[in-house]
Amino acid sequence: SAAPQAIVLTSNAGPEGAAPSGAGAASPTVALPEAAPAAATVPPPPIDDAYDPALESRILALKLLLHILRHSSAPIILEAGPQFHYAVRQYLCTSLLKNTTSLDTTMVELSLRLFVPLIRNFRSLLKTEIEAFVTNVFFVILDSKNSTVQHKLLVVTLFEEICSDATTLAEIFLNYDCDLSAVDLFSRIVNALGKVARVGLSDGTGSEGYDAPSSLQFVAGAGAIRAEMTRLDHRELRLAAMKAMRQVLASLHSSIVIPVNHGGEGKYYLGDISHDEASLQLNNALNVNGDYNEKTIAEAVEQSMDPSSDAADATAKKTLVEMYDSKKKRREEESQAALKFNQKPIAGLKFAGECGHVDASDPTDVARYLLQNKDAFDKAQIGEYLGREKEWQDGFALKVLRAYGDALDFKAMPFDDAIRYYLSGFRLPGEAQKIDRIMEVFAARYTDQNPGIFPTADSAFILAFSIIMLNTDLHNPAIKEDRKMTIASFIRMNSGVCDGGDFPDEMLTEIFGRIKNDPISLKEDDDARESAGVGNGKSAATPATLSTAGLSDFFFGSHYVDQDKTREVNYQKEGDQIVRDTESMLRRRRKATKSGSGSKKTLRDSLKKNASVKFVGTADSGLRDEYVTPMFDVAWGPAMAVFSTAIESANGTDGILASIATEEEMDHAVDNAALAIEVSLNGFQLAICIAGLCGNHTARDAYVRALYNFTLLGSSHLLADRHIQCVQSLLRLGRDDSELLGVTWEHIFRALTEIYRLHQVWEGMARNERKEIKARERAARRVEKEALAAASQSDDSGRSVDTPESDDD
Repeated sequence: SAAPQAIVLTSNAGPEGAAPSGAGAASPTVALPEAAPAAATVPPPPIDDAYDPALESRILALKLLLHILRHSSAPIILEAGPQFHYAVRQYLCTSLLKNTTSLDTTMVELSLRLFVPLIRNFRSLLKTEIEAFVTNVFFVILDSKNSTVQHKLLVVTLFEEICSDATTLAEIFLNYDCDLSAVDLFSRIVNALGKVARVGLSDGTGSEGYDAPSSLQFVAGAGAIRAEMTRLDHRELRLAAMKAMRQVLASLHSSIVIPVNHGGEGKYYLGDISHDEASLQLNNALNVNGDYNEKTIAEAVEQSMDPSSDAADATAKKTLVEMYDSKKKRREEESQAALKFNQKPIAGLKFAGECGHVDASDPTDVARYLLQNKDAFDKAQIGEYLGREKEWQDGFALKVLRAYGDALDFKAMPFDDAIRYYLSGFRLPGEAQKIDRIMEVFAARYTDQNPGIFPTADSAFILAFSIIMLNTDLHNPAIKEDRKMTIASFIRMNSGVCDGGDFPDEMLTEIFGRIKNDPISLKEDDDARESAGVGNGKSAATPATLSTAGLSDFFFGSHYVDQDKTREVNYQKEGDQIVRDTESMLRRRRKATKSGSGSKKTLRDSLKKNASVKFVGTADSGLRDEYVTPMFDVAWGPAMAVFSTAIESANGTDGILASIATEEEMDHAVDNAALAIEVSLNGFQLAICIAGLCGNHTARDAYVRALYNFTLLGSSHLLADRHIQCVQSLLRLGRDDSELLGVTWEHIFRALTEIYRLHQVWEGMARNERKEIKARERAARRVEKEALAAASQSDDSGRSVDTPESDDD
């Protein structure tokens, strides 16, 4: 519950005694304002069945915490003392972890808003927690097919706020992307935003469309309403991702560009000091091959702070940004190792050993390497390697298998859930002997960590093997329904095998139910079945395959209600898994930090320990703007893909949308597209300016060429408003950033030439039109004159006829 956390922040003790404190440190207290707006504006609780006092108290506590962190200056918070810092790490972060995976949107929104002041004010204290939250929570929510669009939108908005602070964004890059022991957080954020910015768009066309087999559900009724709401949500989500991506470029731009006025002309400069003078020179924490030396990264940073140290020697030192290059090289080596491993595991491990990524002769290190790269390696190859014969290489593979099992934690886990966790890192081989060896290791490890559940490891092994057979029997589409295993047959199969006795019927019944409802399978297989429209061996329901009653559900909405309920249940399961994984990660990191203090560790362990604690700030790093170039190298490709798609498709309004959308939806789509194009063109201008300042000619040329192509000048296509805006942006670049364009002036000259040609064509058409108008006017006057002349002649002839008659009279 979040409610107690506000109290804990002013408490002197943790749940299990006093929190750690420094010598003579005063107990930190946080003074609330006299009248907190959050508390003063809380209305009295309504008296109805929907009111939840516990939920309301948690929301109020989160609002109070948000008010405290937003209205307290950063230096005061950072100097509040170790007890306050302990409370933030142990209690507040744990509370936010549980609340960010809540189904209540208000709870999620408040928790994510709380994360912004945390990352801005406490990022130097929460390096491990920030990495855990972003990778295990935020990215999972964005990738999940069960999370709502509202939850995804809140996460994207959070990223936009984080990226709006140039210092925060730079320190994320310096402390994660430039750290060999951390994930590439900045790179992953940029790629995640690029992926979200294309959600709902058809591949290749960039328009909002639907698969033909399921298009009938959108013709009328609930299906049409549902589809319209989905398109609306996707447009808003794409626009939010575009704004976040633009904010990344804006922060990079503000970090590198210094406008200086000379004679009224604005020019851009990289700074008033040289690269060598501005860079903080570090010890050789890595040599040319990327191996570890005697100094860790954190120790090098501390030593380089001392002006009297040898760190001032630029010829023998490396900057943090140069360490990013070493990490980039390491990533390339890991990709090659994965490619070789997927073809032949022995060759992949040998290559990784030569690169220094793993000790190929140490079974424990090989097991760690396989577990660490289970998502990069082919899981079928991992399973084949772990199941090799006992005699293979003097039993080396068997030693790796045992070390692999020892590296997993099965404490307090249900037996079938432990099997799922164990088998999530590899695919079981097809040979029975290999399966036996793999499951024997699992049974021994589970029995050791959970004493009292099974009398012997053999009993656990027999039940584990029975569960594998049950999973195959229940979910194999080749087995007919009347021949599938039942609860009674499953209990009968396992009778008398529990050290001569029987397993509890209740335990077997629960296992049977969970396996039947949720098969044991790899995530890759689940994603493949979902992409193919197949689940659990059955085809996805479409209007063509539904009965009359089922088809009516599509039109009257009950089908979608069931879908939402299923998605909500699945998301709740994912949320529980997110909490477990994140808490496990934090426990491992904190345990490693504690165990590392006061004892001599290896270089690799020391590096990981220091990297998980030390945090390098931009002010402490000695860097001015040298980090902008590698950051832009990461960001410019995904950003270009996002902005180009938005401009080309007008954020999905081109294509089949006009034929299926209502007039009201089209009006909203047009307004949304106008905002998306404005954001995209602004992003183009920022990227071109940064590329020119960083000397990235490849990115600059690509952006300017793409912008010229979007003008459609010189083509036979009809120019829309967005194409005219592209022309204006291109000309604005030539006016404002002329010194940065270099050879790309060619495209601006081509645009000017086409504009001049169009102007000449227009002038020629205008002249011809004026001539035609004058000719028509002359013809009209001539016709008028002829008519007048004819009328005059008629009058004269009439008078000449009447005159003789009057004379005769």
